[in-house]
Amino acid sequence: MRGQRVDAVRAVPKPWWRWSPFGLLLVAPIAASIIQTLAPTPHGHWSGHLGNVAISAGQLVALLVAAALLVARRRLGGRLPTLIAVALLAVVVVGLVIQMLGNQRVAASIWQTDYGDGQAGLVGPAYPGFESGHILAGRGDWLVWLGGLAFTAMMGVLRRVPTGVAVAGFALSLLPPWALPGVGVLFVLAYLLARGSPAPAPRTSRSA
Repeated sequence: MRGQRVDAVRAVPKPWWRWSPFGLLLVAPIAASIIQTLAPTPHGHWSGHLGNVAISAGQLVALLVAAALLVARRRLGGRLPTLIAVALLAVVVVGLVIQMLGNQRVAASIWQTDYGDGQAGLVGPAYPGFESGHILAGRGDWLVWLGGLAFTAMMGVLRRVPTGVAVAGFALSLLPPWALPGVGVLFVLAYLLARGSPAPAPRTSRSA
């Protein structure tokens, strides 16, 4: 009878809002849209980097929230897998912070100019912070990219997520890190939050 009750609980459809953690993927695009709307004119190469600051900041907030919830609920695995996961997530976090600093430096160096990408590439180096900001942001890109690939691969190898989810996260991590940095990592974290705790194993009732 107890085993039948467990099967009945498993058969109950789970509510649609269980997938709400995937809403974390919208934080960065929404933040970037707001910043681009509020950015003073004229727009140009500088405002693109300002938008990248917002994207990295949004991804950073979403990632930290998801990771904190998963660690608190012990859904990243045992002690060693959790330590490895947190270490790789720390690499992504550091990369996001470096991205923000680099992009902010570039935006500040040519603030409120109407230089397009091509023109900024020609005249931008004359502005202090333009080239160093690009270099710094590029280093952040590499950290986010490598940390994201390592994290999603590890979650698949350790079977913390289904193979399809790990492959999707790895593929998303291959996207250019300046477009939507850490999106593969956030996708896997959102899945872990949405999945919840594993269902208890059924118990067979003893025969009288």
